[in-house]
Amino acid sequence: MFSKKRQSIAYYLFAGLSLSAIALSLIGYLGRLHRYFEFASGYKLQLLLVALCCLVYFLLTFKRFWIVINLGCVLLNLAVILPWYFNRPVIVNPEQYQPLKVLSYNVLWSNKKYNKAIALVNQEQPDIAIFQEAVPDWHQGLKPLQSNYPYHLRADQLEIEVYSKLPLPQPEIKLYGTYRGLVIIELQISDRKFKFIATHAYPQLYFGDEGWQIRNQHLEVGIGEYIADLKQPVIVMGDLNVSMWSPFYHSMIKRSGLRNARQGFGILPTQSTLAPQFAALAAPIDHCLVSSEIQVKNFKLGRAIGSDHLPIVAELLIPQS
Repeated sequence: MFSKKRQSIAYYLFAGLSLSAIALSLIGYLGRLHRYFEFASGYKLQLLLVALCCLVYFLLTFKRFWIVINLGCVLLNLAVILPWYFNRPVIVNPEQYQPLKVLSYNVLWSNKKYNKAIALVNQEQPDIAIFQEAVPDWHQGLKPLQSNYPYHLRADQLEIEVYSKLPLPQPEIKLYGTYRGLVIIELQISDRKFKFIATHAYPQLYFGDEGWQIRNQHLEVGIGEYIADLKQPVIVMGDLNVSMWSPFYHSMIKRSGLRNARQGFGILPTQSTLAPQFAALAAPIDHCLVSSEIQVKNFKLGRAIGSDHLPIVAELLIPQS
């Protein structure tokens, strides 16, 4: 009796998980209708893992209907995950490019591990390092970087810090909402000028429908349409609070013509309030986006150092002329 009862509980548990996984997988495609729908689109990996677990259970218990449901869910999510592991860029004529290494880290305003962030920068030695949610305590905590990074910029309204080995002339700041927006800097390597944009967008959930709409304008207009009008190479980097599977991400990419530096390197999830170092719990919402002229040599994640985000590091090649 106990065994049958336990089997019944397991059956209903896995059936419920199966229905939830397939429903959330489909709801994500309706992200333009509601911010909660869009939020679901960021967790394709988690939905894939749930569906795989359920598929194994129903294969072992010979439940044909549920096998079909979970197999469909697995294929639905694999179809949008697997492409990120292929088509890694092939470096062409590297002698015609100048290397540029960039790092982005949402530090989490309540995090106090300044020394670990500094150690990460010293280890990676990026040419440009940007920090989001850099409240005044972080402004003070990061000051030791100035010995190796002579050019520094703080955007107080956005709580973004930029440390650079390259000059940072006349930055422009565009606000979207109260605390989020773009830091736009024109940089130069050799004789080639390019735009570097550090940014942090509103999350989907925390600021209500108004914040969500501002975030969408930030992505589609602030990044998408602004960059479409530029005539020089562009790098956009930071916490965009959007995954690659969001309809607003796709719209931004289509309008701007940018591509994601993680293409071919995997989905590399970056953010989780529980444990960002475990991909099964995290979503890929921190990005480095580049225009077609810029080649990507490498893209990777840094280690967990106290934030709910992992740092991202990109090695890029900027055309000389």
